[in-house]
Amino acid sequence: MASPQSKLRNSRGWIGATTAAVVVVAGAAVGVHASPSGSGVNPAGSAVAAGSSSATDPHEVVAQQEIAHMLAAFQAPPGATESAGQPDPLPSGLQHPPIQAGAQTQAGAVAWYSAPQSPDQVLAWVRAHPPTGSSLSGSGSSSVGPSFVSFAFPGTLNWLVVSPLSGSDGRTVVRLDAIAVWTPSRPAATKLGYGAPSVSVVTTAPPDPRQPLPASEARTQTATAPLIIHQVVDLLNALQPQIRGAVNCPSDDGTRVRITLPGLAVVSADPVGCEAVEITPQGGAPQFYTGGPDLIAKVYALFGITWTRTGALPQGIERTLASGTP
Repeated sequence: MASPQSKLRNSRGWIGATTAAVVVVAGAAVGVHASPSGSGVNPAGSAVAAGSSSATDPHEVVAQQEIAHMLAAFQAPPGATESAGQPDPLPSGLQHPPIQAGAQTQAGAVAWYSAPQSPDQVLAWVRAHPPTGSSLSGSGSSSVGPSFVSFAFPGTLNWLVVSPLSGSDGRTVVRLDAIAVWTPSRPAATKLGYGAPSVSVVTTAPPDPRQPLPASEARTQTATAPLIIHQVVDLLNALQPQIRGAVNCPSDDGTRVRITLPGLAVVSADPVGCEAVEITPQGGAPQFYTGGPDLIAKVYALFGITWTRTGALPQGIERTLASGTP
């Protein structure tokens, strides 16, 4: 039995998973946790989105389409049949998805199958015949729910969870949960203009002493060439909003890169931690985006500086801290 606080990891960093389940994940979604409730997923099978159900955001519309694609990509075991709706009676343990995302912008839908194989045989078949276009991303089990496997699909955070459990008629009931986390579209009003007379960049808050700050980064660099100003603004305007929701990030060593556009905005970019970018327009409220490491590398390249830090902390000091997305 795993501890109540499991730690998962993907390319974005550490992920908190509060669960009683034993979970092994190779590419889990941000904010994934075991779910004692059905929040964000409609048991009836129609797609819904947490925090927004109007599907007016084009990214949400795409997420709904991806949900349908993932369900259609499932390869059922031989002799299995898809059910028109939720089985009745429903085996205890299949009332809710075993895992779900903590993101506020997500779409989800459920499908049901009945199979002649045992739950273990269903899982073995599904592992050997993954949904078309997917890759195995994890598996889990618990004392209060069924074993399951999850598959990742291309996209921001898309995955399909397969949970089989023995039914009252001797056949196995298979629950499919398709989940797609989508990034909110960036409002046009948040885009910056090109009126700044200059742009400067500097690395602040010295990192761990074992990873000294290069002199080229500690010294403020300023450019007045209109082309560089425009390119920096274009990079900032291309950033995507954060996916709101509770997230666990790698330990943050305090390094920040400050980009200043006089009279326009001040930017603070995090190359480690949550890799967030905070843009504070002149006279406006802070805005939060993703993509800190990529932005920093590209901005320094415009100044002829090679960004040598990869974002990884020195071996042996990395740890997990809980951090809430603003």
